[in-house]
Amino acid sequence: MVNANFLKKLLMVGEKNVLFKMTGYIDYAQKAVEVLEKMLQIDRVDYDALNNEVRIIEREADILTMEIKHDITSGAISSNLMDNLANLVETCDDILDKSYYISREIRRMGKNHNRKDDDSTKMLKTGYSVFIKMLEISRKSLEDVRSIFLNAESAQLTSHRKNIEKLEEDVDELKDDLIDELYRNADSISFLVFSHVIGVVHKIDDLLDDCEDISDLIMNIETSVTK
Repeated sequence: MVNANFLKKLLMVGEKNVLFKMTGYIDYAQKAVEVLEKMLQIDRVDYDALNNEVRIIEREADILTMEIKHDITSGAISSNLMDNLANLVETCDDILDKSYYISREIRRMGKNHNRKDDDSTKMLKTGYSVFIKMLEISRKSLEDVRSIFLNAESAQLTSHRKNIEKLEEDVDELKDDLIDELYRNADSISFLVFSHVIGVVHKIDDLLDDCEDISDLIMNIETSVTK
């Protein structure tokens, strides 16, 4: 009979330690989300300082990526799992890359959009309030990813994967509603605000897509070691 807890099997060949190390990405991602939420407050924001915080977090994640890649290629990993684990590392790291991209875009807008009461500013504030809701949902998705790394039994994997899928659908709905509102108001807002909100809303949505991809890769690994 197959042991349902595939991480116990992974322990024999070293993959468990790699997956445990990957929980570090979740810590970094949660910190980055917290900083992004501060940047989205608009008023009295030190954009340079907060953007620098995300940059530091992203660079720390890059160091973690190098360490884990070394672990994967050092010979302690089963050859049939190396590709999936390498893809998993890249997808986790991508969450931090996207977070830094978002922070830079918010910084650019914050330092260059100075009008206070026009329709463009109102639309920007609407967009940022939606971004905060989306990031709050991303926090929940990240915690499901953490649970997958730490407690990845087959039944739990399926449950967490469904949770992530539902959260991604919730974010999709917020994204689509915001884009619809942008188009309805396109004639009265600046191209700068329109382009900024469109670009950032898609990047935040991508954070949830990465969480889905991570769960899929873990399920592929689970299948590889339990079949």
